[in-house]
Amino acid sequence: MTVFAGMPNINNATVANDEYEVIGETQWQTLENSGDEQTIKIYGFKHSKLRTALFHTVCILLCGLPYFALAYYPWFNKFKYIKCSLKTADVICVTDAEGLFKTEQVHEIDLNLSNHRDNRLRYFIYQHSRFIWLYDSGIFINVLALNEKVTIGLLMENISGINKRQQNELMKLYGTNSVEVEVKSYWTLFVNEVFNPFYLFQVFSIILWSLDEYYQYASCVFILSTASCMLALYQTKQMSINLHKMAGSTSAFTVTVLRPTRTGREECVVNASRLVPGDVLVLPPDGCVMPCDAMLLTGTCIVNESMLTGESVPVMKGPPCVSPEIYSTEGHKRHTLFAGTHVIQTRFYGNNQVLAKVVRTGFYTAKGELIKSILFPKPFDFQFYKDAVKFVIFMFFIAAIGMGYSVWLYVVRGSHVGTIVLRTLDIITIVVPPALPAAMTAGIVYSQQRLRKNKIFCVSPPRIIICGKLQVMCFDKTGTLTEDGLDFYAVIPSLTEKKFGECVVEVGALPVSSPLVQALASCHSLTSIQGELKGDPLDLKMFEFTQWVLEEPGPENTRYDNLTPAIVKPKPAQGEDLQNLDNYDPFTMEIPYEVGLLRRFHFSSSQQSMGVIARVLGQPQMVYFVKGAPEKVAGMCNPDTLPENFSSVLNEYTSNGFRVIGLAHKKLDRKMKWVDAQRIKRETLECEMVFLGFLVMQNSLKPETTQVIKELHDANMRLIMVTGDNIMTAMSVGRGCSMVQPHQKLVLITVGQQQTTDSRPPLCMEVVGEGCPPKLSIDAYVLALEGKTWAVIRTHYPEWMPAILSRGMIFGRFGPDQKTQLVTALQGEELIVGMCGDGANDCGALKAAHVGISLSEADASVAAPFTSQEQNIRCVKLLALEGRCALSTSFAIFKYMALYSLIQFFSILILYNFYSILGNNQFLYIDLVLTTLLALSLGRAGPGPALTRQSPPVSLVALASILPLVMQVSLVLFMQIAAVYLLYEQTWFKPTQAEQILKWENTVIFIVTAFQYLIMACVYAKGWPFRQPFCANYYMVITLFTQAVFVIILLLCPWDGLANYMEVEVMKTTDKDQTMFRIYLLLIPVLHLILAIGIEASLSNSEKFSRVARIVRRRCGKKEEAGGDAARPLWPPHDRALVC
Repeated sequence: MTVFAGMPNINNATVANDEYEVIGETQWQTLENSGDEQTIKIYGFKHSKLRTALFHTVCILLCGLPYFALAYYPWFNKFKYIKCSLKTADVICVTDAEGLFKTEQVHEIDLNLSNHRDNRLRYFIYQHSRFIWLYDSGIFINVLALNEKVTIGLLMENISGINKRQQNELMKLYGTNSVEVEVKSYWTLFVNEVFNPFYLFQVFSIILWSLDEYYQYASCVFILSTASCMLALYQTKQMSINLHKMAGSTSAFTVTVLRPTRTGREECVVNASRLVPGDVLVLPPDGCVMPCDAMLLTGTCIVNESMLTGESVPVMKGPPCVSPEIYSTEGHKRHTLFAGTHVIQTRFYGNNQVLAKVVRTGFYTAKGELIKSILFPKPFDFQFYKDAVKFVIFMFFIAAIGMGYSVWLYVVRGSHVGTIVLRTLDIITIVVPPALPAAMTAGIVYSQQRLRKNKIFCVSPPRIIICGKLQVMCFDKTGTLTEDGLDFYAVIPSLTEKKFGECVVEVGALPVSSPLVQALASCHSLTSIQGELKGDPLDLKMFEFTQWVLEEPGPENTRYDNLTPAIVKPKPAQGEDLQNLDNYDPFTMEIPYEVGLLRRFHFSSSQQSMGVIARVLGQPQMVYFVKGAPEKVAGMCNPDTLPENFSSVLNEYTSNGFRVIGLAHKKLDRKMKWVDAQRIKRETLECEMVFLGFLVMQNSLKPETTQVIKELHDANMRLIMVTGDNIMTAMSVGRGCSMVQPHQKLVLITVGQQQTTDSRPPLCMEVVGEGCPPKLSIDAYVLALEGKTWAVIRTHYPEWMPAILSRGMIFGRFGPDQKTQLVTALQGEELIVGMCGDGANDCGALKAAHVGISLSEADASVAAPFTSQEQNIRCVKLLALEGRCALSTSFAIFKYMALYSLIQFFSILILYNFYSILGNNQFLYIDLVLTTLLALSLGRAGPGPALTRQSPPVSLVALASILPLVMQVSLVLFMQIAAVYLLYEQTWFKPTQAEQILKWENTVIFIVTAFQYLIMACVYAKGWPFRQPFCANYYMVITLFTQAVFVIILLLCPWDGLANYMEVEVMKTTDKDQTMFRIYLLLIPVLHLILAIGIEASLSNSEKFSRVARIVRRRCGKKEEAGGDAARPLWPPHDRALVC
């Protein structure tokens, strides 16, 4: 069932039950989307001409409104179709895990495969993934599943490629090899943009204001909305263009592939977009950019994978040995060339070609999956956004009440229908202001600008707010908390007396011909590129210590000799002492002392080691050297060769933050030839080895690490280290940077020896530094564990996962997939999780986290919302500060806009009662000048100077938010009524029932409400603790001062021209009663300001409400808590059958 042994057999394809589930009579099905682990449901439908005609008829009768609804509610499309089985469906309706709905067309084409009976291919494409129909099984499967069980041996069988007919048919099956991103036209983007409810509501408001002759504000909103829309279109277009450039085009260049012929094979040049799985690529000697994912068959390659991994160090890749092992791109990275990566150089022996077999194409490649993760990001829910929607709906409900009241009022008065409609619809635009979304983004926009000045770039601005509620922050170690490079510290040789020797810091202290020096000089993946050594920083430091040189074969070396390897040799000054060489003969002094590197087994995260088969020139047998994690290397060695103090010496160095590498060697059988060395399995070599010693490297903390960790701790943020490094080193770094607090004890959880195959592996717990099991409550400890322990707990001890997730702090020896698992598990506990890493092995975790921060400038970092050009964790603190500031600002602006709406709502209803309404110039001043300037000034507030333990509130419907808001609304209404009451108490005032704007009721309400807008802005401009102090926001201070002066002038001494323009009563200097009334009226805003600040200061403290809520829950729910404690497993566990 694979293209690599012939043509895929679609009829007999089998699918694992845990991946594809068929329910009922195949009318619907669940399956997994590729690239992510999201489950989707698909339903079968058929087109119905009658239903389609009825649907369009209803849309026309409803003035096209359903068409607009389709943009946000695509499930309405189901009304056009008839439900049917998947077998007969011509439309597939897809629903993802988030409930999002989409319809996809089923395509049918001819497919002439030799083992495909029906000669028809049915498929649909969803998010660039192709799902094909299995006729025998009666289900759809991802086309990627056809090759998921292919073995390495099967891949390496046929190196002659496929013929042209097979390529054409396979192109029908897999599609073209393209990851091109469509750049939509401005018109298409415009149509998608204007279907946004926000813009539709603005269009409705502009039409309504124009009918009400409110032309000035309607024109301003139209201009601003048009500019905003054009800017959004431009930004969207630019993002599409940038993504399109990043994806590149495979149709722009050609590649060389092999085609089988009757006499053998021939080279053929084809367009890269026509590559299919099964093609055999011929890689040029001077390198290329890979157009697909391919597995190396022959030769070696030097590859720069920074585009995908963020790792700037080139890596060497070679072909795997033939084995029945199942091939996977993730598990066999060292043998796989990934699409988009740059092959710098290829190397071969003699006239052999460097060949690679295509295994994935198009959006199924690693690059394609990266592009898909950007095109279809994982949706996230944030309480603030959900509450904002609920609040807007509630405001519509209030508007409905106001509309009902105004209709009743004007009907009773016998007003014209047109007037009733205009005045009623006005209520909607007042209660739900069209400027609300724009105002709420002000804080985010300003935060993004400040982040950019700090060299932190954001591709998802809404996530800035989420930074304000970060609860858990995960850090990679190397390159994130510690320096990227390693410094050589010492070599500790193992002596024959089963003990370690003295630390060696100079290579001259070791015999140049000793196996330890040979291992240090040969066990690496270094390569020479343009005369400069390139490779892993650890390998570079190790090789520099030996003071040897590396010589690699060039074309002149390999043209006639197929077996010329790379060699390492000491510099001439070191090569004099050869007394300890085996089989030394004085007559052969002319033979140079060189070590040939015959085959390298590259380092992998899963194996935690690397090895090399080498041969000392003149020696009769080959030697296998290995270096890697000390625990891993110890397991390969003969126990008799391990020093008795192996564990204590290892713990001594790792607990002090050093990185320790184990070294070992093994002499191979003299009968082993070069061909045997290229075929032998690694597992065969890695046993009964001789331990050589430790290589100790120093990995120092970055200067900023400790201070930032302390500040994050003080901010009540939980910190986690998740690294692929040794657990002891990780714990030492955790102590060194104060991630583990001085008063906390570390409990190391390991897996004990399994007694029987049926029993669960026991967990061993030890307090680090004390050597005894934990005895106290879990509150006194934090936990540390390795990746293998994590895997055992997930599988055998799921009941302990909550304790691990709540108290785990140090996670060592974690692979890339386990990092992602940890982040996802923490999110499953309803926590807001961040991840900070350099991008090398963290891409999955960075994408999965709510807040992913990449310290890499590679293209892979665009899959993370944030990228920092400063390579340290200071960016985490800055993001937390800006996030809290943006969240607090958005919260304040939302409440201010809500109060602004209700202030105007009350004032309009009061004026309706007195046969008046605000004038157009009054509306214009309030809507465009006063509230707009104040909302923008509110957004200008910068972040506070330091992080605090308290975090901003996130829920708009929490008691701490609702209660002060209700009190403020009540106070607003009371003050407006009090002002009118004060007016009616004046002896000189004579009310009229004439429908007009210029009257005392209007003037009083307009002046008082103008002050109320200023008061509410002042109340919500509170700085501490999440924003700068009020006085530091110069924009707000200037705006409040100038507008307050202007309103006071309108109240106390407006000149005739100003009074006429603003449609307020003119000041009569001869009337002392009116003058005193204006002074008394000024006291109402003063009293309002004092009461409003008091309400906010006393009732809006979320911490107070949280404490009260905890007390209430504690008193009312003791029985429930007791029951919960009884059901919760004890920690630490005391079952000796499970714990050692």
